[in-house]
Amino acid sequence: METQKSRISRREMHKYIWMLVGVFSLLAATYPTAMIRVSQKPKFQGYHVKSLQLDGHIAHNSVK
Repeated sequence: METQKSRISRREMHKYIWMLVGVFSLLAATYPTAMIRVSQKPKFQGYHVKSLQLDGHIAHNSVK
């Protein structure tokens, strides 16, 4: 049984690659922004590890 190979043009492949690069860039740009916003909240001052328990309270054994 022969399988049929479909070819994707370079232009179409580049379109998909640039879309993936764009999504990755957005994630890479928003992650540090979110970290900065969280670190400025008084609730998380002094913690470099923000551990929360299931009920939403800060864990007592988290590193300060």
